[in-house]
Amino acid sequence: MKKIILFYFTLLFCLNIFSQKPESIKSDGRYIWGEATASSLDQADNFAVKDLVSQVSTKVESSFSTTMIESGENLKEYTRSAINTYSNIYLNDAKRIVVNKRNKVYVLRYMERDIVDAIFTNRKLKILDYTNLAVRAEKNYRIGDALRYHYWALALLNSHPEKNAIRYQLDDNTQISLITFINNEIDKILQSIELTITDTVNLNKSKSFILNAKYMDQDVANLDYVYWTGDTYSSLYSAKNGKAVTEFFYNQADGFSDLRIKLEYQYLSRTKIDSEVESVMEMASLPRLKNAEINIPLAKQNKFIPNIIQQQELKAVGIYQSNSTKNKTSTDEQCANYRKSVTLINQSILSKRSDNIIDLFTDNGLQCYNNIIKYGNAQILPQKDSLRFISVNNQTMMRSIPMLFSFPNNHRKFVENIVYTFDSTGKVNNINFALSDVAINDVLSKSERFGSDEDKYFLIDFLESYQTAYALENIDYIESVFSDDALIIVGTVLEKLEPIEGMYKQLDTENIKYTRYSKDEYMKHLKKAFNSKEYINIAFEETDIKKTGGDDKVYGIQLAQNYYSSNYSDKGYLFLMIDLNDTLNPKIYVRTWQPEKNLDGSVIGLENFTIR
Repeated sequence: MKKIILFYFTLLFCLNIFSQKPESIKSDGRYIWGEATASSLDQADNFAVKDLVSQVSTKVESSFSTTMIESGENLKEYTRSAINTYSNIYLNDAKRIVVNKRNKVYVLRYMERDIVDAIFTNRKLKILDYTNLAVRAEKNYRIGDALRYHYWALALLNSHPEKNAIRYQLDDNTQISLITFINNEIDKILQSIELTITDTVNLNKSKSFILNAKYMDQDVANLDYVYWTGDTYSSLYSAKNGKAVTEFFYNQADGFSDLRIKLEYQYLSRTKIDSEVESVMEMASLPRLKNAEINIPLAKQNKFIPNIIQQQELKAVGIYQSNSTKNKTSTDEQCANYRKSVTLINQSILSKRSDNIIDLFTDNGLQCYNNIIKYGNAQILPQKDSLRFISVNNQTMMRSIPMLFSFPNNHRKFVENIVYTFDSTGKVNNINFALSDVAINDVLSKSERFGSDEDKYFLIDFLESYQTAYALENIDYIESVFSDDALIIVGTVLEKLEPIEGMYKQLDTENIKYTRYSKDEYMKHLKKAFNSKEYINIAFEETDIKKTGGDDKVYGIQLAQNYYSSNYSDKGYLFLMIDLNDTLNPKIYVRTWQPEKNLDGSVIGLENFTIR
C-alpha cells in the first residue's frame, strides 16, 4: 500500500510540473530560471542548468566583490565559478519543464528565489561544522585532521557570498569574523608544531631519520607530510602518536644540510568524500601555507644505528595488574620472556623469514602475524619509550611497537603502533593496531560506575581487535563478533524497526530512509569490498562510550570514523552496541553508520534503544 501511495503522489507531482507553462513561470517574480533549446534532452537540460547558474550568479554577484578584490580575479568569472560549485549539488535538482518542438527539445529549469538563500544557508552550516570539527580535533591533538577541516572550511568559505559577514562564537561567547578565526587557527597550529630528529637508522642500503612530532609539547595523534628526497617530494606519510619517519635510499641524503618537510593540509585525494569540497577545491587557486614547510638542520645528526633491534629498549617500567583473583600477575621473568619473544619476531620481520618463530605463537596468533605481514611492507621503527604490560584475565598485552607500513601500488605510508597479546602459556595469541593515546585515555578516565579497570581494558582490547580486523580484512573475526540477528544499518538515518528478540525497541526517529542488512548480506558486501582493495586503514575520532544501567556490561560506542583504502575513502559516524558480559565471546547487537550527523547535531546512540 505504501508503494502505491508513493507512486500516486509522485505521479501527481510530475503532472503538476508538466501542467505549468514556461511563460507563467518566467513571468512570476517568485522564481529564478534558466532555459535552453537543443537537439537532445540531455543537451538542452545541461544548457538550461548553466543558464540558471548564470542567473543565480547575477543575483549574488555584488556579494562577491570583496572576495574578487582579494583574489585579483574577474568578478563575473569568480562569481560564476563559485556558483558552479553549488550546481552539481543543488541546482541540478531544480524543477524542470520539457517541451518537444519538432526536431528540438526546449527545457526550462526553475526554482523559488527563497530556495537560493537556503542553498547558501546550507553551505554556511557545513562551513561551521568543519570549523567545529577542526577545533575538536586540535584539542585531541589530531593535528592532521585539524588542518584538513580548517582548510576545507576556508575553501568553502571562499565560495560563499557572505564570506566576510559570517561570525564564529568563541568559548567566552564573544564573536569573531569566521575567516579571521580560521586563518588565525591555521597559523597557530602550524607555528606550534615541533618536529625533531630523535634517531638515524642505517639499514639495508637505506637511511632513515626518525622524528618526534609534537603540538603544544604533546605528541600529535596524527599528522600527514611529505619530504624532499633530492629531486622530488616523497609519497605521503602519516605520523601517529608522535612517531614520524623519513626514508632515503643509498646516499640520497648525504649532501643535505637540512631535512625539508611539507605538512599536508589540502588533502585533495580525500575530497571525494564531500562533493561540495571537491568542487570548491577545483574552482580556483587557494592560499599556499608557507608555514607548512619546515626545515630541520641535519648538522648535529651524527648518530649511526647499524642494527635497529639492538636499539629497541624493550623494557617494562609499569605493569598493570588487575585486582581480579582470576588473573595471574606478570612477573619480571615473564616480562623478560615476552620481550625476548617480541625481539625475535622483530628480527623475523626485518629478515623476511618466519620459519624460526612459529613456536612463539598460538594458531590464532600466527594467523594474526601472517595478516600483519601481508598488510604491507612492515618496517620496525625505533622504540625508546618504555613498553607497558597489562595483565587481564590470564592474558597480557604488551603496548606497543611502532611499525611503518607501505604498499607497492599506493603512495601512502602509515605508522601504526602494534600491540602483542600473550596467553597464559606465554605465546602470542593476538596482534592488533593500537588505538590512539587520546582514545585510550578517554576510556581509562571513565569513572568507576562505568566499569572496573579490567572492564575498561576489555573494551580497549575489543575496539583494537575490531579496527584491526577491518584493516587486515579478517572476515572470520568480524563474522564471529556479530550476533546472528544483529541490526546492521548503513545510511544517513533510520526508520522505525521491530524489536529483535525483545532486546531493544524501535528507534525514536520517524519518516526516515535507511538501508538495512542482515548479517549474511553485510558479510557478503564486506567480502566484496575487501577483495577490491589493496589496503584499508581506519582511524577513530571523537570516541564517546556509554554503558547501560545495571550490572550488564552492554556498551554503546559512538565513533567518528575516517576510512581510507587504496581506492576509496569516507568519513562518517559509527555506532556499536556491544555485549561484553562474556569477555571471551563479545557480541555486536547493533551497528549503524551515517555519513552525516542528524539535523539536531546528534549521532545515533544508546539512547535510541531500550534494553530489555
